[in-house]
Amino acid sequence: MSYDFYYWFIMSAAFIITNAVGAALMLKTQRLLLSFLVSLAVNLAIFVPASIWWAGMFEGFSQMFGLFGYGIAFVNIEVLLVFGLFILRKKTEPPIQ
Repeated sequence: MSYDFYYWFIMSAAFIITNAVGAALMLKTQRLLLSFLVSLAVNLAIFVPASIWWAGMFEGFSQMFGLFGYGIAFVNIEVLLVFGLFILRKKTEPPIQ
């Protein structure tokens, strides 16, 4: 398997695991901040070692391009997660009659 496979596998695994943890915690607790912070920690736990690995394997343009891609993926996952958590949050206001 190539490094490209590992690169994209890490990104897709981070997306799936982070969103699954955040959504499951939100459905169980209905606490937006807690769900976001736990999923942020999970996302960091995946991307920090992956970035260190990538920085150690390559140098020059390949290194910077890969790290830039990891950074973009990290931010995108968190933004999509926040929108998903807002959708999962139940309204506590009583219905207007």
